[in-house]
Amino acid sequence: MADRPLPSSFDDDKEYQETGFQKVARKLREEPLIPLGTGLTCLALYNAWRAMRRGDHAGVQRMFRARIGAQAFTVLAMVAGGAYYGADREKRKELIKLEAQKRAEERNQKWLHELEVRDEEDKKLQAAMRRKRDRLEQKRAEDAEKEAEIKVAGAASENGAAAEQKTKEGDGSGVLGALSGAGGWFGLKKESAEPSKADEEVSKK
Repeated sequence: MADRPLPSSFDDDKEYQETGFQKVARKLREEPLIPLGTGLTCLALYNAWRAMRRGDHAGVQRMFRARIGAQAFTVLAMVAGGAYYGADREKRKELIKLEAQKRAEERNQKWLHELEVRDEEDKKLQAAMRRKRDRLEQKRAEDAEKEAEIKVAGAASENGAAAEQKTKEGDGSGVLGALSGAGGWFGLKKESAEPSKADEEVSKK
């Protein structure tokens, strides 16, 4: 989230993107009498310059009087426009303020919405990473359990082989013991039989 730029609040606002020429054109549309008086003043000055070039002093005086009249008309247009459009300007200022507040609230709502969307995206990403980490840990635990089972099975097979070997050894010693016991028994019988014969011979004598 920190790598991405914050949402801009002035991208679609035309008031902040208005150029100087657009502002002058808007002012001219709002008060057209002022530029008319300015144009008449410039025209009177131009005619006075031409009359001066011709040497027509009466024309020069007439054009200077026309210039003064045009300037007076311009001033009156400014005053009358200010008086006439004063209430409208105040209303317009209030409307501009209300529109500016509305636009600010809309920008704020868009900004908050975009931040919420980014927060949701971050939460989803973190949840996906957490699920991936849990799956990895579960897989490791399963692998560890399998290794433990394999070790236990190996140890059990080794113990079984050792027990079987001991059993075989025990069976062999039992057979040998039985054979030796049998041999001893037969030997004792022979020894016991020989003295009995000797006793018989002594008794006969």
